[in-house]
Amino acid sequence: MQFEQSEPRTAHWLERRSYTIHQSLDHLLAMAHRYRHEGQLRQAMEMYWMLLEDHSSTAQALEAQKSLLELADAYEREDERHTARAVYERLCDLDGVPSTRVVTARRAIPASST
Repeated sequence: MQFEQSEPRTAHWLERRSYTIHQSLDHLLAMAHRYRHEGQLRQAMEMYWMLLEDHSSTAQALEAQKSLLELADAYEREDERHTARAVYERLCDLDGVPSTRVVTARRAIPASST
């Protein structure tokens, strides 16, 4: 009988845990966006990478990937091709990350420009 009572508790605990993780990832993504907005790009990129690499199956990871591509595009426009290329290559190295746009952008940067 005690086993029957623990099942709903376990389900409830798992539901709460999932909610807590989701909320924490939302806050981490918001912090990364705030760093980016404040011009602290290194901190923003570190957080985006953490979200993308450590939590790859989440919506926050997809948003982080989008932000990293936007930052790489900005670096490329600012003639910081070596930084843009590093971001594109790291994105290509991730397993399970859609990389069509990354590969296309990477081809546009000549290897000799690093």
